[in-house]
Amino acid sequence: MPLPLRIFFDFSCPYCYIAFSFVKKLKKSIPLADEWVTWEIHPDIPLQGLAIQDVVSGIDLETRRQKLNDLGEPVGIAPGNKEFVPNTRSALEIGEFAKEHDKMFEWIDAVYYASFVEGKNIGDKTVLLDIAGQMGFNIDEISQALDTGCYRQLLQEHDRECGEKKVEWVPTIYSGDEKILEGVFTFDAFEETIHGKIG
Repeated sequence: MPLPLRIFFDFSCPYCYIAFSFVKKLKKSIPLADEWVTWEIHPDIPLQGLAIQDVVSGIDLETRRQKLNDLGEPVGIAPGNKEFVPNTRSALEIGEFAKEHDKMFEWIDAVYYASFVEGKNIGDKTVLLDIAGQMGFNIDEISQALDTGCYRQLLQEHDRECGEKKVEWVPTIYSGDEKILEGVFTFDAFEETIHGKIG
């Protein structure tokens, strides 16, 4: 039976991109039932986004870059090269649309690639609609969903849930009612934790 995982994430977070890549790699050898829970951690970021140093004061960009790229090395990603923090609300809302169409994992994969590999601003709806179109989604339905904010309530519910559970970081990973990992962790630590849960 696949190991159930419930993962709180946001597209702006490089550690979430790393965790997603860990899951993606491990799913090739271990059955995982991973549920991705949208949580907008920087709701005040403007649509045009901000430089990371305008979000986190006093940050050492080189140290951050090296740390993130070292964490991503086992799965072949370099998230530390991105120094831009996007507004993620629309990307998360479309994620809920994708979930209804059983393509949440594929949507997350595509958005992370656009953001961290191609360097695109995923706060730009044009960018998001282009990704959605390439995935075969109905663009008119997505545009209407964004205009009406029909998925915004889900984001608010997830925010309340995080408050109730005292979740402070993304990514935070639960298996059942147990919090098993959060924040910064290596691939080895992730793999060891998962193996420990499946016995």
